Amino acid sequence: MFCIDDTGRFTFATDEFAALLGRTPAELVGTPVEAVVAAEDREPLTTARQAVNSAPDRLTETCQVRLPQSDLSGPVTIELTTATDGSVVGTICRTAGASDPFQYLFDLIQDAVVGFEIVNFVPIVRTVNPAFVDTFGYDREEIVGEPLNDYIVPGDRVEEAVNYDQRTAAGEVNYAVVSRETADGCREFIYRGVPYDTTDGRRCGFAMYTDVTDSRRQKRRLRVLHRVLRHNLRNELSVVLGTAEYVRAHAANSSVSLAASRALDAADRLAAVSEKARSVETALDGESGQSVDAAALAQSVADSYRPETPVETALPETLPVTGGTAVYDALDNLVENAVSHTPEGTAVRITAERTGGDAFVRVRDDGPGIPAVERAVVFEDADITNLQHGSGLGIWLARWVAEAAGGGIEYERADGWTTVSLRLPLSDADDVLTLADTAESEVTPTRK
Repeated sequence: MFCIDDTGRFTFATDEFAALLGRTPAELVGTPVEAVVAAEDREPLTTARQAVNSAPDRLTETCQVRLPQSDLSGPVTIELTTATDGSVVGTICRTAGASDPFQYLFDLIQDAVVGFEIVNFVPIVRTVNPAFVDTFGYDREEIVGEPLNDYIVPGDRVEEAVNYDQRTAAGEVNYAVVSRETADGCREFIYRGVPYDTTDGRRCGFAMYTDVTDSRRQKRRLRVLHRVLRHNLRNELSVVLGTAEYVRAHAANSSVSLAASRALDAADRLAAVSEKARSVETALDGESGQSVDAAALAQSVADSYRPETPVETALPETLPVTGGTAVYDALDNLVENAVSHTPEGTAVRITAERTGGDAFVRVRDDGPGIPAVERAVVFEDADITNLQHGSGLGIWLARWVAEAAGGGIEYERADGWTTVSLRLPLSDADDVLTLADTAESEVTPTRK
């Protein structure tokens, strides 16, 4: 609440009202009330104030204004009433957020959002939310009414921004990763621009900016690190393998020959981990939204192990799912895990069924089960520890493939059987990718 005299200057303000403006009551006293509202709202406030001042009897007037110095991005309703001593008492009786859930969302959403109007193909700022103020460092009163691009678009991205503005002016939605100037320097954002038309024919819109700088930088660093390490690992392992083989072949001492054999075994295991990492990267680079026939892929996995290692199947004629050809890699790694880490003669089966809107493709074996340390990490989200010789990497691949498709992975141990199930969304797409559509080298490994 506040009081103003007949000249429109504050004579009193409550602590709550002053705090809303980032001021103290003492600082507000003597300040014209029109000075704390947006410039475009001063005239209706003055009209309401003068009407209350000049009324012979008690009168109440209301008007909607914006308070640029506050954290409120939208308008508030101010109620002015004649006091018994002739002064005017004012209260904020309602904010737009109290009755407008969209305004409430606008104020509280953590992404930076700006509302703008297209004027001569230029976005002019009309409102910003608190997150925009925090992210870009401009107070609301500083940027409202100004061209948005002049404040946040880097000099080398002006042409790009103008292209987006032209699309907005034409009524088209924008979605892109962009670089923008912020209070913390240039940052990367997922930018979404949504245009709309007002009832009086103006083209307006909202631009939302989601900061992805840290995640994108981390992803690039990991990609470079991964490829450099893998390249160096492959090259150095070639040297180790060649040298150890030479030592073993020419060692006169049996203990030296044994040491060389151990070195070769360790290098072979390390090379296998490196190759597994390469296959994981290749599989995850595929299109996870592509429809594939999981039944055909599962049968192909089983066939690739025969006749040396029989893999039983109980599959439907077709089972279209979402997941892309990486589904093959996921199933292949699960079967490989079952075959490689169980005693010889262990039964391995692949089954599949539809349940609701999902398909479940299950790899079962009657071996000892997946070690608890690896099971806890992959299936129970325990802290990641060392994976013995990378044997858990194939199970991770299966999980990532399923999750990328919108599904998941499950583990069950019952009646002496271990079951790992891939849950994949069923697909009703017409363009289901078949084995004949896929390069032989992409889906059918050579078993040794």
